[in-house]
Amino acid sequence: MQVNHYIYPLFSASPMMNKFDRSLRLGYGFSIFILLMVGLVSWLTLNSLLKSNRAVAHSGEVMQKLEQLLSTMKDAETGQRGYLLTGQAKFLEPYNGAYKQAGDLGRQLQALTADNAGQQANVAAIRSILQQRLDILQKLIDKKRQGLAVAPADLDASKAAMDGFRAAIAKAEQAERVLLQERSSTLERYSSLAPTFILLALLVTLGIAAYSYLNVIRDYRDKEKLRRELVQSEEETQALNEELTAANEEIMATNEELANINETLEQRVAERTRALQDSEQETQALNEELLSINEEMIATNEELHAANDELRQADERSAKLAAIVESSDDAIIGKDLDGLVTAWNRGAEIIFGYKEADMVGYSILKLIPEHLHHEEPVILNRLRNGEKIDHYETVRQTADGRQINVSLTISPIRDKAGNVIGVSKIARDITEQKRDEERKNDFIGMASHELKTPLTSLTALVQVMQLKYKGHNDPFLLQALGKASQQTKKMSNLINGFLNVSRLESGKLEISKTGFDLTALIGEQLEEMRLTVSSHQFHFEVNAELTVIADRDKIGSVISNLLSNAVKYSPKGKNVIIRAEKQADVIQVSVQDEGMGIRRQDLPHIFDRYYRAGTEHTKHIAGFGVGLYICAEIIQRHDGRIWADSEKGVGSTFLFTLPVS
Repeated sequence: MQVNHYIYPLFSASPMMNKFDRSLRLGYGFSIFILLMVGLVSWLTLNSLLKSNRAVAHSGEVMQKLEQLLSTMKDAETGQRGYLLTGQAKFLEPYNGAYKQAGDLGRQLQALTADNAGQQANVAAIRSILQQRLDILQKLIDKKRQGLAVAPADLDASKAAMDGFRAAIAKAEQAERVLLQERSSTLERYSSLAPTFILLALLVTLGIAAYSYLNVIRDYRDKEKLRRELVQSEEETQALNEELTAANEEIMATNEELANINETLEQRVAERTRALQDSEQETQALNEELLSINEEMIATNEELHAANDELRQADERSAKLAAIVESSDDAIIGKDLDGLVTAWNRGAEIIFGYKEADMVGYSILKLIPEHLHHEEPVILNRLRNGEKIDHYETVRQTADGRQINVSLTISPIRDKAGNVIGVSKIARDITEQKRDEERKNDFIGMASHELKTPLTSLTALVQVMQLKYKGHNDPFLLQALGKASQQTKKMSNLINGFLNVSRLESGKLEISKTGFDLTALIGEQLEEMRLTVSSHQFHFEVNAELTVIADRDKIGSVISNLLSNAVKYSPKGKNVIIRAEKQADVIQVSVQDEGMGIRRQDLPHIFDRYYRAGTEHTKHIAGFGVGLYICAEIIQRHDGRIWADSEKGVGSTFLFTLPVS
């Protein structure tokens, strides 16, 4: 039994040949492309160089023509003076030739400067002065020929014309010198850049060619190495075939030994083939794993660089923030959620009198008067819930025992996960501001009381006069008394408003709650408005009797103020709608008008003290901005809420709620 075996080569030369051909083509192709680009740029550079050279020569020619023109006029003037002095015609030869030559030079200059509008204007001026100068020269020659005397004024005019001609020539030459300097500078720049650029391009080309050559040599060496490995593999395969052939001849002696040896050889060959295949697969897997590890290391390196940049920027921001905190005049305090102080700046030392070492690590209750210790747990609970507290006015205690008014802005500090881990507090000393407000409120209260007495007398006097002259025939008198009554009522409302503000600020505004029908109160206020207002229609929408426990007079003043504002700020609107309804555990009242509306940016401030929306429509409407402030304070002291909805140019709706009795 004869068995033939053949071992196939383990390598293929096709991928290596393809890579070799690709590298060779890319290298030579890119080199040719670079050479073409270098040739193109060199041609453009040399072309610019030649243009600059021609421009320089052109400027030189223009200046030469200007000098020739000036010289020609000098010759003409010399010949003319010789003739004027001697009377001999031979002196006019330079003048006669100069007339035609000057005209030719002027036209040549006009043609040479056709590409320059400024020089065209200069040449036109020169030709105009030239013609004027030639006319003067001819005029003097004609006088001499006629035997007339040449006056000094004629000579002065001739000299002035020549001076003007020289100035025009000098101006044109100066402009051409500037142009020549620019063109020479451009020529020098191209002259210096062209060789450098060409040399640099050649160096780049040589570098690329060398790089391509090295790549080709490397691929060629890899090809030779692969060829040698293929030859060695074929030799090994041939030797194995010879060995198998000899073994086959020996095995032929006995069929049993041949079968056994044949099976053994086939098993060995199969095992070796599998081992070689496994080895190739393991090598490929290892290469892929190494490539993946390399990519991961590159990505990790980039992440580390980015992290270093972020840390550096964070350090810079921290340094700036620390400088701002330390230089602030306000007290900036950090504390944890247990109320222990963790940070204390210079402003805190100035305001409270404690050094940093006296406060850091100690409870914030050290600054809070005993009767206000209940504030701290409430504040900490709000901050734990992520709430920010703005402009919270309270009282704090200094190191020397003084109690000062402060305004607190307190914000939660969060970690990267968004969890609240601490508190940042900014405290501003507003003691002087509070004292100023108290003095101002005292003055307003005193002034209002002093004004109320004479105003009451004036109101009574006007009312008496209205009753006395009720049937009077003079319409002007009745109208004047009516307007006086309205103005005194306005003044009385303003003074009452100031008094209420003073009482609110001093805590003397008393709320006396009783049970009453809110629907009836609204009806009373509407009846009063209908008696004094005829320009608007009032519509009251209510479903049932609504009983509340509140201060009837104070709620009445709120409703009256909202109705007055609806009329005042809707001069073109006709309808005012009042609604009252029960909603869950509150009673809601709304006053809707068809007025000018309120700007969106003004809505958050309309209930602030003395605030008025500054628009073109409202600046002519009387008021001091205290009515809505008083309304808000009254509603808040009834544990209610007041707000407004508005659309500019459509109208406004003011709403407030009161708890159900």
